[in-house]
Parts: sequence; C-alpha cells; structure tokens
Amino acid sequence: MSGISGLVNNALTGLQAAQSALQVVGDNIANVNTPGYSQQTALQSTAIPTAIGGLYYGNGTQVDSVQRSYSSFLQGQVWTASASASGQASLSSSLQNILGMLNNGGVSSQVSQFFSGVAQVAASPDDIPARQSMLSNAQTLSQTFQSLGQQLASVGSGVNQQITQSVDQINSISKQIAQLNVQISAAQGNPNGSPNDLLDQRDHLITELNGQVGVQVLKQQNSQLSVFLSNGQVLVAGGQSFALQTQSSPYNQQTLDVGYANNGADISKSLTGGTLGGLLQFRSQSLNPAENGLGLLADGIASALNAQQAQGLNLNGSSGSALFSTGAVQVFANTHNSSGAASVLGSITNVGNLSGNDYILTKSSGSVWTLQDRSTGATVASTSGSVSSGASTTSLNFSGVGFQLQVSGTAAAGDSFLVEPTRQGAVGMQTVLTDPAGIAAASPFVSSPGMLVSGSLQNNNLGNMTLSAGQYVSGAASGAVVLNNISPFPTNLQITMTSGASQGGSATFQISSGSGTGSVIGSGTVSLGGSGTLIDIQNPDVSGSYWQVNLSGTLAASGDAFTLSPGGAGSNGNAQAMAALATSKVLNNGTATFNDNAAQLLTQVTNQAAQAQNNAQAQLTVLQSAQASQQAVSGVNLDQEAASLIQYQQAYQAAAKAISVGSTLFQSLIQAL
Repeated sequence: MSGISGLVNNALTGLQAAQSALQVVGDNIANVNTPGYSQQTALQSTAIPTAIGGLYYGNGTQVDSVQRSYSSFLQGQVWTASASASGQASLSSSLQNILGMLNNGGVSSQVSQFFSGVAQVAASPDDIPARQSMLSNAQTLSQTFQSLGQQLASVGSGVNQQITQSVDQINSISKQIAQLNVQISAAQGNPNGSPNDLLDQRDHLITELNGQVGVQVLKQQNSQLSVFLSNGQVLVAGGQSFALQTQSSPYNQQTLDVGYANNGADISKSLTGGTLGGLLQFRSQSLNPAENGLGLLADGIASALNAQQAQGLNLNGSSGSALFSTGAVQVFANTHNSSGAASVLGSITNVGNLSGNDYILTKSSGSVWTLQDRSTGATVASTSGSVSSGASTTSLNFSGVGFQLQVSGTAAAGDSFLVEPTRQGAVGMQTVLTDPAGIAAASPFVSSPGMLVSGSLQNNNLGNMTLSAGQYVSGAASGAVVLNNISPFPTNLQITMTSGASQGGSATFQISSGSGTGSVIGSGTVSLGGSGTLIDIQNPDVSGSYWQVNLSGTLAASGDAFTLSPGGAGSNGNAQAMAALATSKVLNNGTATFNDNAAQLLTQVTNQAAQAQNNAQAQLTVLQSAQASQQAVSGVNLDQEAASLIQYQQAYQAAAKAISVGSTLFQSLIQAL
C-alpha cells in the first residue's frame, strides 16, 4: 500500500501499537503493589512490506506479544530462600517461647530454696516450724515443676494446631496451583501470547507454598509445573493435586504427624523447610527433649529424696514415707501391633542412669526384646527378660538406662512400643507428705561407746575401739557381719567385745538385742590396726538396704561395749544426708547435681534458641537479597513506567498527527477533482 492511503494505514498501526503499549504501561502502574506481579512489555515488530513498482513500502508496525520480565533462576532462588527463612523463623519463634518459660520458671532457685529448708531441719531436727517450712518449700518446688510441665505440654498442643493449619494451607495452595496449570495449559494454545497474569499467580502461590513447606518444582509440557516435597512425594502433577493430612501418631494418639493422604504414609521425618518443617523440627529436637529433661530433673529429685527419707526415722519413730510423687513412665503400644493383647508398664529403677531419651521397644524373634533409642535408632539393649512363675508377665530390666518394663499378655514378633521414661515426671510431680512430723530427719541408729544400764549410757571401755556413725548401703558388703530380720526396726543393739587384743592381733565380739541382756543375734572378729569389720543391719522397710557401721581400733579389752540406739527426736543424721543431696552428683551417671542438670537444660534451650535466631536472621537476609535480585528483573519501576508513558503518548500523538495529515491530503485531492 502506497500513497496517501499507505500514510494513513501506517499511522493507524502506529497509533494502535502506541495504544496497546499504553495499556500495558497502565497495567504495570496499577499492579505496582500486587504481590508476585511481573513487569510486562509490549513487543513490536515491523509489518511485512509491500513491493510496488520495484520498490518495497512499509506497512507500519504490529504488536507481536506482551512479554513479562522474568528469570526462572532468580524465581527459583526466591522459592528456596522462602522455605529456609520461613522454617528458621518458625523454629526460632517456638524456641523463644519455651526459653521464656524456663527462664521465668526459676527451677534452679526453687531447688536451692528447698534444700535450704532441708538444711534448717538438719540444724534443728525437732523444730516443727523448720519442718513445716521444709514442706512448704517442697510444695512450692513440686508446683513449679507441675506448672512448667503443663506449660510445655500446652506448647505441644499448640504445635498440633499449627501443624493442622499449615497442612490445610498446603492443600489449598496445591489445589489452586493445579487449577492454574489447567488454565495456563489451555491459554497456551492461543497463538497471540502468553497468559502472563496466570503465570505470575502460579509463581506467587509456589512462593507461598514454600513458606509452608520446602518443595521442588519441575517444568512439564504445555507450561505446566509439577511440585514435589523434599522426599520426592508429588503435591501437584498437571491439573491434579495430592493432599496431605494430619494423623495421630501410631504410638501417642495425642501427637499429630503428617501423612500422605493418598496412602496414609507418615512423612513427618522427611519434611523440611517452611512453617511445617520448622514446627516438626522444633517438636522433635527441642520441645520433647525439654519436657524429658525437666521430667528427668523432677524424677531425680523425687527419687533421691524419697530414698533418703525411707532410710531415716520420723518423730514417731517410724521409717519415713515418700516425700514426692512424679508422673509414671509412659508406654504406648503401636496401633499397628498384630495382636493388641500385650500391654507394657514401666517403672524407674535408677535415676542416675536415666538419659532423658525416648525408646522403641520391639519384640524380636523368639523371646528376645530389643530397646532402641528413638532419636538415633541405635540399639541400647536386648533381653529375653524373666517370666514370673504362674503368670504371663515378663520383666524386662534395662538397668543400664534406668528403668524396667513389665510385659503382660502375648506379643507377636514385630510388635513395638514407645517408652517415654521421664516425659511425665514434671507435670505429675506432687508433694505427698503433709505432716511435718513425718520428715525422717533421724538416722535409724546412733552409735555410742558404752552400754545401757537402767536406761542410762555408761562408758567404761578400756580400749580405743570406735564404732562409726553409720550410713545406708544398697546391699550387704562382702565379709560383713550381716543382721537380718530385726524386729522391731530399729531397736537397741549392743556390741560387746568377748576377747581383748592389741595392734596386729584379732579380737572377737558379739551382738545382742536390747541393752546387752537380750539374745545374741550375731558375732564376728576384728583385726586390730586394720580397716575394721563392717556390720550391716538390714532395713526390712527398704528392699536391699542396710545400715552399715564399722568397728575398728588398735586396742580392745574384753567387756568393752558399744550401743546402737534408735535415733530420737534430736537426731539429725538422715536430715544431714538429705541436705548433702544438694551437692551430690546424683544424675547423668554420677556426673551432675540437681542444679547442674537444671543449668544444663536451660543452657541447651538457650543455645538452640540463639542458634535458631541467628539462622533465622541469616536466612531472612538471604531471602531479602534473592527478592531484591528478582525484583530488579521483574519488579515494576515507576520512574521507568513514567518515561514509557511519555514515550508512547508522543508516539500516539505523532501517529494521530500523521492520520490528520493524510486526511487533509485526501480532502485537498477531492476538492481538486
């Protein structure tokens, strides 16, 4: 086309192109604050020219497409950074929450205050106000553990709720991505351009999805995207989405795991990144260990104090009863167990060997049971146990890790159970002793030289033999003189030398009940100048426990005597032993005191919280950098759009002017005719 008509036609294409470009610029400006929107540009090209008279005349311009500014590499960086930043932010926030609880709980100060009260009773064992103060401190201590345990359990319930919300959002976003895949695939059949806005929406949804859980994206045919979890499970394939679901743990029904709805497979351990990955990591690596650690401390204090309490006498002259009680060992049967007939109960046997870990108990082939660390999967112990005669109960003694289990009923090979020895220790802690007179401050026996005569102690000893103050031991010593089944316990006992000797020689002695006039219940020999002879007196109220004294010296005279009398109201031997527990290395295989353990728990959570906070800040910086790089390519620049407005406005006006000129020429031609 040539001449005036060519002028008008070319100008008209220019006007239309400028109008299209202005529309695109207006769309950019309108969406400058729209999340996920990519800047668009109208791409023009020269129309095919026309050959006339051996010459080629142009036919104006055409808009080939509207192209979005996009980099798949930079968008992928944003997706990856979003998953990491969101996961670390979720972990950091959750850790800061329980760190605040432990800091405000004041466990260490309450433990110190309690033992301060015990020391007061040791100083004044017959003082009722001191005893009442000790019980009040004990009540405060147990309430502190209870409160912290309940708060941590509440955090666990909150994690369940957040997991449910995150899974719901993942399913909703996945469904929207699948729907957009269908729409984009259909729109790609249009030869006139690409559905930029739909592509932007899908990219933004994938960014949001990474904020919930880390995913991998793979491009398919027809511009569709497939989305996979980090373990390879597919979330979106073409126009189909595959849902996740929350499901109760096969062991503890109160714990929610994440499963693949298509087959119910548990995928909790393989999910990483995003809010969901952060929550699962927090629960398994921080919350559960914190609950176990707090429970271990509560169990340790209760067990040690109760054991020492049982070794002393209260103001009524009876053996002490328990001061504290704690939550039981939790055992959960796997819901997939074959028979369902077997049940398992647990009890703590040695708090010093407890680690604060959870375990999986599995019935192997035959009668063998295997115990594995739940976190590492390492085998801790294997045993066939011992079967109670006349009963279908098997006792499994795992003394190396501090507890034993009782299996009732019949278990099939492959059946498994989750064992949580200390999880309920803190939340179940209570002070069960309420009577101040019930505090067993007195030792069962007081060692004194001499013999009782008409109720009075008379010391006419001629030698230098001594009888130690005594202590409780678990099990009779080898070579000791053992006194069993003394009734009542304790009662007056008299040790009388039946022969004399000097250093290097040996002397004999006998032990009689009462004040030397009762029946002889034991006898022995002591080597003078040596380490002495141990006398172990069985405590019938505490299984395997013996009160042990040591008879020693270098000169013995026949008739010399020593008296073991029951501790009275003014005796403080057992209270002193209780007070000494404050600095005794009772926990962690004899390496940590109670306050050491409390400090270790707080330090562990503090370090985890600090590391998570640093990681969260670092990942946020990475995300911001990735977003800045992506926006440098895809973001709308208002200055640039303002310049484009002027450019296309001028192009539009020039094209309109050309059309006007063409119209004037037509009019002139018509008038000339």
